[in-house]
Amino acid sequence: MGKGKTENGGDYLSLSFYYLLVSQSSTKLAYTLYSMTIITFIYQTTQSATLASAVTIVSVVSQLIGGSTVPLIMQKYALKSILLISQIVQLIIYSFIVVALLTIPSPVNYILLFILLGTISFFDGWSNPSRNALIPAIVSKEKLVDANSILSTTSQSLQLLGWSIGGIVIVYLGHEKAILITIVLLLVSLLSLFLLKAKAAKDKKNRKGRLETLKEGWILVFKHPKLSTINKMDMIELFGGSIWIGAVTLVFVQEALGQDEKWWGYINSAYYAGTILGGLLVWRLSQLVNQHLVFFILLGSVGVSILIVIYSVVSLPMIALILVILMGPLYQVRDIAQSTFIQNSIDKEDLGKYLAAKATINQVVFSLSVFIIGVLVDLVNVRFVYLFSGLLLFFSSIYGYFKLLKKHDSYSNESSKFL
Repeated sequence: MGKGKTENGGDYLSLSFYYLLVSQSSTKLAYTLYSMTIITFIYQTTQSATLASAVTIVSVVSQLIGGSTVPLIMQKYALKSILLISQIVQLIIYSFIVVALLTIPSPVNYILLFILLGTISFFDGWSNPSRNALIPAIVSKEKLVDANSILSTTSQSLQLLGWSIGGIVIVYLGHEKAILITIVLLLVSLLSLFLLKAKAAKDKKNRKGRLETLKEGWILVFKHPKLSTINKMDMIELFGGSIWIGAVTLVFVQEALGQDEKWWGYINSAYYAGTILGGLLVWRLSQLVNQHLVFFILLGSVGVSILIVIYSVVSLPMIALILVILMGPLYQVRDIAQSTFIQNSIDKEDLGKYLAAKATINQVVFSLSVFIIGVLVDLVNVRFVYLFSGLLLFFSSIYGYFKLLKKHDSYSNESSKFL
């Protein structure tokens, strides 16, 4: 178990990986349904878009705070234990939310909901770094691309499913029953985590101080010889990545394509469809991707940048739809290759700290980019914003090429084969 083979010795992903997959899938669906339920409840009862949008703000800020404490938690607990604690606490708070929706009158209800929402998001901030750091502990190095592609494809599929059927569930069953469904999903996730078997990390005799422990992840982010370049590329790409938030895509559909909200839905669905197809493609080509991780990171970045530049100038809705579908596989090959590259480049004991610091940086950069991109859409025009984003991604690719394929001797063979 935990070495990429089943108990029978076959060269397959471990049973523990599939328990992790079920846990992640249940949690994703639960969180999507829960977010939609709270947003619609607050909007329907207050008719305030500001209060409804505050749900996202509170979630992001709380996840940031929670994620920043992960290195300290990892110093004391095993990764599986952290996931269990996180989900047990969330399960309890979900139960409080059902009670709040049924019994507590407004406006106390809203104040309590935001407090509970913030607490859930705080503990959810523990989950992603811990879950991603657990993957190399239960999957062999040769199977990491397979594992990452399956997890990514499943995640994208469930997000598409969740946002597609979530509204129907809320309309027909009501907010209280929708939250009850999230509780059931979280119970499934908890059961899967209990069944998962992972080797506990060796207890370190010389435990470090809190400040030093918190600093470790940040030092790895900015000073690791291989990963500092990946992080800088990520920051550049995230800055332009906010073009895909709902408000900006809606403006593009209306102003650039001259279509209504129906085509906005088509574009969003096309994006998820493309990423699902991309995940399946990477899974089929996992051996090739695993052998040339840096090349595929750069291929994905270059390919996406070119397609976004073309997308910024098209006027035909069908062409735009096709371009978005084509972006999906390129986004996926870049992200999956990048995740595997990170997992291969850092010790398992340090991976969680690194991922927690990286997630914090990514959330801050993305939040800033959402604001700046929104201002640019208002001041200039939406086509320029997409063009600007495509050029940013292209610049990131060029930077990565010179830093990863040209500078490091370890990638010289990869460079000569493909470039």
